[in-house]
Amino acid sequence: MYQSNPLNPMLSKDLDLFTLCRSDTAAAQGIHNLPDADVVANLGRLCQHVLQPAIDHFDLPLFVTSGYRCAQLNREIGGLDNSQHLHGEAADIMMGGITNDTLAHWLADNTEFDEIILEKFDPRCGEYGWVHVSCTADQNRKKLSTFDGDSFHNGFHYFDLAGK
Repeated sequence: MYQSNPLNPMLSKDLDLFTLCRSDTAAAQGIHNLPDADVVANLGRLCQHVLQPAIDHFDLPLFVTSGYRCAQLNREIGGLDNSQHLHGEAADIMMGGITNDTLAHWLADNTEFDEIILEKFDPRCGEYGWVHVSCTADQNRKKLSTFDGDSFHNGFHYFDLAGK
């Protein structure tokens, strides 16, 4: 398996637990944002089946802007009550060197994901947003959508966010 520190286990070749649990909001608010063993297993699945394949393919740094969120952190940032982040099944990511739409399309074509949301992406006005991606232990839905900052839309779309 992967070299591992018992306090910060490796979830895949390049991703460790703390990377998927790090949160500036949690740190600032003193929120303990470390999961139980079931959630760690879910994070490992997400890393091994979705995130690590993207790192290996593009050979670029992957940035996790939001991974696991405990209930208190999820409430604090205004996350959805049924967010897959609560269960360690989702991460919001970006990858240095490629656009988020390129990353989202590659993930959709090459990984076993549950849902991919291209969030707040409009390169025409310099809004690059992020990619939300999830993976479950059960049947993955292969759902693709776009979030324009106000509402969700089925499939990947481009919106003019400059006028918002």
